[in-house]
Amino acid sequence: TETVHALLDRLPESRETGIVLFGGRAKDAPYPGSTTVATINGGVEGLTHSMALELAPMRVNGLHPGIIGDSPFWADKPAALEGYEARTPGGKLATMGDVVHATMFLLDNQGISGASLYVDRGWRLT
Repeated sequence: TETVHALLDRLPESRETGIVLFGGRAKDAPYPGSTTVATINGGVEGLTHSMALELAPMRVNGLHPGIIGDSPFWADKPAALEGYEARTPGGKLATMGDVVHATMFLLDNQGISGASLYVDRGWRLT
């Protein structure tokens, strides 16, 4: 919220202006020790909705990545990745490129505001 507040006077009040807030899938699949991150991720969804209304006509959307298989965090954990990939439809996890493309979609598409987009290649379906 503080970043958006600090930049607000530099953003045109237009539907062409897009803001993307980042959360994550821990809000949907908490795990032991994830109370803080799951709470923050859930808050991002609520913040997305309220900011989309308050900042209209600017568009505000949320992006919630799942496990990103080619991120530095997972680079030294190939055994863990194999288990997650096995649960993902298609057998592959989302990539950093997938997150970039999803971000650009939300920034560019003027028909979307107040939405949450999940980038996890369907991992939460299984």
